[in-house]
Amino acid sequence: MLPLRKDLVPRKGQPPGAAWIWGEEDELGRLNLLTPERILNAMKEATQGRVVNLNLPLDQPSPPMYGRAAFEHRLTQVAPHAFDEVYVVNPQSSSQWDGFHHFCHVPSGYFYNQVSAKDIYKGGPKLGVQAWATHGIAGRGVLLDFGRYAQANGLQVKYFDNYKISHQTLVEVAASQGMNLKPESMGGDIRVGDILLVRTGFLEHESSLSDEQKAKMHLRRHEFTPNDGQRYIGLEQSEEMLDFLHDSYFAAVAGDQPGFEAMPSDAGFYLHEHLLALWGCPIGELWDLDALASCCAADKKWTFFLASAPNNVRGGVGSMANAIAIL
Repeated sequence: MLPLRKDLVPRKGQPPGAAWIWGEEDELGRLNLLTPERILNAMKEATQGRVVNLNLPLDQPSPPMYGRAAFEHRLTQVAPHAFDEVYVVNPQSSSQWDGFHHFCHVPSGYFYNQVSAKDIYKGGPKLGVQAWATHGIAGRGVLLDFGRYAQANGLQVKYFDNYKISHQTLVEVAASQGMNLKPESMGGDIRVGDILLVRTGFLEHESSLSDEQKAKMHLRRHEFTPNDGQRYIGLEQSEEMLDFLHDSYFAAVAGDQPGFEAMPSDAGFYLHEHLLALWGCPIGELWDLDALASCCAADKKWTFFLASAPNNVRGGVGSMANAIAIL
């Protein structure tokens, strides 16, 4: 029986709210929910054989947010009839996964499963994305299209500010799609091990800006305070949102915006701390969900088979998303 957030039992040496329930050596967190049985059930969502790419080009957004290095692509002619190439890339500058090394629970300083910054500095492999690569990420994806809902309801959305999407709004988005956002065990449509995707419409809006406007927005001052110049739409930091994200037992979550959650937080905590460090739930950011949203709207079906092959990098902090949906 998977515990609700309100029923988590404090454990000695662990920060409050920690749900490190898969053992001291675990490196998968909620990816453990992607069992063979659940993956086989998720494959039934693919009824058309249609593949939808969920990844931006590696050089987009341009310039990258948060001061990250821009993608470089160099060709090398190794013979008159043959070429090689070199990528120089920050795997978190485009469509990405945040790994368990990426963000800690700030008050305790612990990353997932009691790993410390010292452990990471030592260069050890524990919690690196190679564990995800070995296991793979495959399951039932569920798309909530806030962007479409906002447009249909005339909401005035500020994409380049910390516009907060509340849990109640997600409930309304789901209802507009014919879905009940409660867990299946409570009479809803969310299954244990689902992969939640939230389309805000950020990338669609960002693509309409000029190069000069993009640079102005993307290169704003970055600091982890409520005054951070890097300000973007995302999920609200609230107790209701924490309960929803925890108790739904998603295997992973992802969105089309730079931080998944509203950035910066002015609530005294980040969802990153809870999702990554306290629960072991991977976070995807800057996923290209526009084509998928169009397909789902046309089919009036918001679930699909989702697969991702994280980079096999020993001790890796994050990964390119390398994700597809199969309808």
